[in-house]
Amino acid sequence: MRFAVIGHPIAHSLSPVLHEAWLEAAGLFGCYSMIDVEADDLEQVVRQLRMRELDGINVTIPYKTAIIPFLDRLEPSAEKAGAVNTVYVDGTELVGANTDGTGFVRALSARQSSENILVIGAGGAARGIVAALDGTVTIMNRTDQRARALAAEFQAQAIDWSESPDLTPYDTIINTTSVGMMPRVEATPIELTETTALICDIIYRPTPTQLLRDASARGLATLDGVPMFVLQAAEAFERFTGHAPDLTLGEQVIRKQLEEY
Repeated sequence: MRFAVIGHPIAHSLSPVLHEAWLEAAGLFGCYSMIDVEADDLEQVVRQLRMRELDGINVTIPYKTAIIPFLDRLEPSAEKAGAVNTVYVDGTELVGANTDGTGFVRALSARQSSENILVIGAGGAARGIVAALDGTVTIMNRTDQRARALAAEFQAQAIDWSESPDLTPYDTIINTTSVGMMPRVEATPIELTETTALICDIIYRPTPTQLLRDASARGLATLDGVPMFVLQAAEAFERFTGHAPDLTLGEQVIRKQLEEY
């Protein structure tokens, strides 16, 4: 079995070490690699899946929506989100799934019940998460038009972009953008004004991000990107192999890698 994660850039990904640990623990012979894909080469990767040179892929920035036209069908979660982070083979068909949203919601629900949620960003990851969230969702994005389009699609609300927004209405704030990811590790998507919200960041490398460090300094509860990363990957792994992976092992592997970073 051969699996991969595709994106551009992709060097920061820890998906290979996680999936290969799970493959070994399950006694499965296989490998998992990173493929840095230019936009013009996306169709070639799909061709590798059809020819069974690859048995499944995870999809990250910036191809979560771009890959959809190349697939045969979507799972309901991916169809609802309009974004795909996992592609697997089912008979002769290539199927797109979105495990971002369910992975994040599982991680969040283990921490708290959320009623008023601010989502920062309107890209592929945001789509998957917004599609899976319950409660009242508000979206804020640097491009207001994208925020309003996403909000309209999911019966959510949108607010104008501000680097110092009023955060008092929200009990949960989620950064779904890449701001704070390598190499911009000192950047934050917003300034934390007065709030008591749980501050979440789906970025897992580095962790904690500057946003979460700022939140901790203010005495706020935080949720980093590791639980979501492990949980969304676990759902992908099960689709790839038919085996449910060890979640505890998965989090241990990723935390250890991040400590060594």
